[in-house]
Amino acid sequence: MSRSTTQVDATVPDDAAMVVEELTAVLDSRGSEAGQYNILSPDPWRVLWNDDRSGFIGFLEGRKCVLAWRSPVARGEEQSELLARLLDYGESHGKAVFAMEVNETTCAAGIALGMTPIWTGTESYLDLATWSLRGGRRQKVRWAKSHALKLGLEWREAFPFSDLRDLEGIHRVEVRWKAERPERQTDSFLRTSFEELADYRRYFVCERLGEIIAFVTCTPVNQDGWYLQDIVRAPDAPRGALEGTMAYALDIFQKDGYAFVSNGPLPFWRPDETWSDPHQFGVIGNQVTNFFNRQYRFRGINQFRSKFDPDRVEPLYVLRSRRFITLGVARSLTKLLNAHP
Repeated sequence: MSRSTTQVDATVPDDAAMVVEELTAVLDSRGSEAGQYNILSPDPWRVLWNDDRSGFIGFLEGRKCVLAWRSPVARGEEQSELLARLLDYGESHGKAVFAMEVNETTCAAGIALGMTPIWTGTESYLDLATWSLRGGRRQKVRWAKSHALKLGLEWREAFPFSDLRDLEGIHRVEVRWKAERPERQTDSFLRTSFEELADYRRYFVCERLGEIIAFVTCTPVNQDGWYLQDIVRAPDAPRGALEGTMAYALDIFQKDGYAFVSNGPLPFWRPDETWSDPHQFGVIGNQVTNFFNRQYRFRGINQFRSKFDPDRVEPLYVLRSRRFITLGVARSLTKLLNAHP
């Protein structure tokens, strides 16, 4: 088993290592959303910079479309410029442009540029200054962790690339978890792979009698916060194993002095029934939402993650450059979302 190597295909002929260093510096200072560090994964990402290279937008390119994942990594006022550059790039190559899971600032910029927005979910954040399991807000997590403690489960930080036992234990859980459901075995940029981005990530595990049965892979959002990215458990792990691992990670980040943690994008999730957005799906869109909920079990994922009641939520959108999507464009986008380009 070998660690994946970061490869970034920039649109300027710079040395790859220097580009990675630049990207990391911008992410540390300008990153604001879970998943923006994907630009450093071993997929064939391309990068468009602003003029002074203090911000960028990353994208994958298919045969008929280009796909940006998350908002541009830049100051709010610079996001419009970077999105416009991506649109220019797509149009000059005759390809549709999609910007997925972007924030309200980028959404407004896209509307001004003639793009069509659709609300697709919510990103939830936890404030580590006030993080606690006390009280009623997160009692489901507290009850689950208490149940796990009674069973003798324990939690700790793991170091899989300096400890062979940790490496083998985490690998074993990931293999079993993927084997349980076929949709977990995707090879797209959204895949679960604890070996990737290893130079940036931290790992937390749950053990039963010395055997790892659940783990959480955490990726930076910026220099002040982290993302609970991959939450994975063995099929026979008892209730509370994974909740306890997430809570333990939050405790450690709080102790280490970080400001916040993102619980990630929750697809099609609303914080309460009164919350709404003007760009939500209509009747047909709701049918599509229900289809994806059934196929990818978003509802179950959201139900689990939302046990960690957020302190702040941000709406998320998909922007598309063309009002009508041809079959070829749809196939190109589907391929980017489901397989390695």
